[in-house]
Amino acid sequence: MFKNKKRLIYIAITIILIIAISIGVILIIRSVNGSNNTQQTSITTKATADSLKEQALKAELANDTAKAKTLFEQARQQYKELNNTEGVVDTEAQLYLINHPTTTQTK
Repeated sequence: MFKNKKRLIYIAITIILIIAISIGVILIIRSVNGSNNTQQTSITTKATADSLKEQALKAELANDTAKAKTLFEQARQQYKELNNTEGVVDTEAQLYLINHPTTTQTK
């Protein structure tokens, strides 16, 4: 009778360990997948911000300053969310140039 109780206790402990290990593995896998998704989003957002900046430059070259200004502001916001100082400074410089055009006249 004592052997049966001992065997039952060992089986119960084994089942509990298997469940604990399974839950741990599932949580680790979810954590790793969550980290990859966050990294992918950042890359996509940087690529989107770069694309917006490029579109704004093209609009500025086409003398569509209103569209260029809107696109630069959108790009600047995305750079701010990414903490990308270089992108923020670049877009702010471009916005300054749009808001303060030079008035040189040729003779």
